[in-house]
Amino acid sequence: MQMPRPARNMLATLFLLLLSTGSLAVRLGDEEYSNDVGGVFYVFADLAIHVIDPVALQIIKNITTDQDGNNLSNVGANGGSNRTPRSWNDVVLAEDPSVNKSYLFINEGDVYPGPGNQTHSYITVIDTSSAEIVARVEVNPRPVHIYVVNPTQEVWSHSDTYGTFDIIAVGEPSELNTTVPDTVYIPGHGKLLLDEALFPRSYGTNVHEQWLNAIDLVQQARTGSFDFADSIPSCTGTHSIVYSNISQHAYVECVSGGTFEWNTVSDTLVHFFGNVSGYMTASLGDDWITATEASTNLVTLLQPQGNGIPAKIMYSVVVPGNPQPPVFYSNSTDIYPGILQDYTIFFPSADNTNMANLATGLNVQSAGYESRPGDCAYNNTSANSSVGLTLASTPTGLKTPGCGACAPGFNPFTPSQFNGSLSGVRYVTLPNIASNASHGLEGSATLLSAGAVKPVQAANGSTANQCSFGETYRTAVRGGPFIAMNADIPTPSLYIIDASNAAGPVVYGTVNTNTSPEKIAWVPFTVPVVDTTILGAL
Repeated sequence: MQMPRPARNMLATLFLLLLSTGSLAVRLGDEEYSNDVGGVFYVFADLAIHVIDPVALQIIKNITTDQDGNNLSNVGANGGSNRTPRSWNDVVLAEDPSVNKSYLFINEGDVYPGPGNQTHSYITVIDTSSAEIVARVEVNPRPVHIYVVNPTQEVWSHSDTYGTFDIIAVGEPSELNTTVPDTVYIPGHGKLLLDEALFPRSYGTNVHEQWLNAIDLVQQARTGSFDFADSIPSCTGTHSIVYSNISQHAYVECVSGGTFEWNTVSDTLVHFFGNVSGYMTASLGDDWITATEASTNLVTLLQPQGNGIPAKIMYSVVVPGNPQPPVFYSNSTDIYPGILQDYTIFFPSADNTNMANLATGLNVQSAGYESRPGDCAYNNTSANSSVGLTLASTPTGLKTPGCGACAPGFNPFTPSQFNGSLSGVRYVTLPNIASNASHGLEGSATLLSAGAVKPVQAANGSTANQCSFGETYRTAVRGGPFIAMNADIPTPSLYIIDASNAAGPVVYGTVNTNTSPEKIAWVPFTVPVVDTTILGAL
C-alpha cells in the first residue's frame, strides 16, 4: 500500500525543518552508519548470509533459509537450480523508528520468468533485530543499485533492464509500494544521487544516454532532463555521481572517460575534466572528491571550491592493483563540510594474482585483461604458441595457451594456483600525499596483504576473448574503526582491517565464510540488532 502523498509530504517537511535548524535527526541514506562504533557485519555469500562480530572475529549466526524455509538458491530462475546460489547485488540498511525496527534490503541479481515474456527479480529483506529473512519482494529485473531515502522512509531499487526505480516503504517491507517509470529515455545501468542538502531533489545517471535526469524524491517523478550531448560530445553516458555541499555541485563520471561538474543551483555545466576519469567518491566532509580509474591504477583527488567555480585538481596518485571504489577513514568525530580532514583512504585491490599469469611475462596480470589472437586466444592446431606457451584444448576445440582466464586455476577454480599475499588493500594518507607534493613527488600507496579475489572470466566465449577477463570487483565497507573486505584467496573469508591503530592500519584478523563472499553490510548497535539471546555477550 502506498503512503498517502500528504503523509509523505509531512515527512519531507519535517526533514527539511530539522535540516534548517542544524539538528539533523534523520539520515538521508545509510552511509553515515559507517561512523557508528560497535556493531556486526553481514556477509552475503553462496547459500548463506553470515552475521559476524568483528571484535571476536567469529560468525555469530548463519542465515541459510528464507522466509518460506527455502534454501538460498536461485531455483526457478533462468539457468537456476536448487544448488545454484542466489546472486547478491547492492545492500542498504533502513530504519523504521515508529516501531523501532531496522531492515537490510539487498537486490538479487537473478532473473526469473513470468507470464508471457515478462521477467522479474527479487529484493531480500532481513529484520536486523532477529537476523532473519522476513520477506522477498518481487521487483523489475536486474536490480543492481539500491538506496534508502529516510525522509520519506522508502527504499529505491534501480532496474537495469527498464531504467525504472522500484520503491518499498520501510514500514511495509514485504510488498512493493510503487514503481517510478520514465526516469530515463534509453533503459540501462544507472545510479541515483542522494544528499541531505539536495533533498527532495536528486539526479539519476544512465550509461546509455547523454542526459542528466532530475528526480523529485517526494513526487516520485522525473522533473527535468539536461542534454549535454552538444557541450560534452565525448561523454556518451554517465555512471557514478557524488555531491559536495561546499560547492553545491555534482561530480559525474563519463563512461567514455572524463568527469563533468554540474551546478545543482542553476542546473548548468560548470566544467568538463577530460583528463580525470574513474569512479567518483566523496569524502565524509565533502572536502575531497576522488576519481578512481581501475584500468590505469590512477586516482585523482579534486578539491571542491565555491558555487560556480570548478574544482581544483590537487593530486594524482598511482594505486596499483586494479583499485576499487575507496573508503575514507578519519579518527576525527567532528566532520563538517569545509574543514579539511587528514583522511586515510583505503582502496580494495582486485588484481590478478594467478601464478601462471605472473610467470608468463605477457600483459595478462590485470584483472581487466582482454586477450588478443597473438597471445591468449588461438584458432590453429600448432602445439605451441608464438610466445612459447603450451597450448591446451578448450571445450570448443580451440587451442589456447595457459594464460589469461585460460590459465590453470580458473576452471575449476583452484585457490592454490593464486598468490593471495600479493593483493589486499592499498591505502594512502592525505598528509603523505600533501608532503610529497610539496617536494615535487607523487604520493605513495601502502599495501596491506589481505588475500585476493578471483578474476572473472569474460562471459562471451568467442575466439577473440575466450581468455579475457570481465569486470572484477571487490568490496570494502567501513564499520566504526574497522574496514571489512571480501576475499576468495587463499580461502573464502572476510578480512578485518583496524584503521584506528595508532601506528597505522593493520590486519586485525579474518573470518572464514562460504564461497563467494561478495557483498558486505554494517549494522551498528545504534539500530535494533540481533537479540542478545541469539548473540550471547558481545
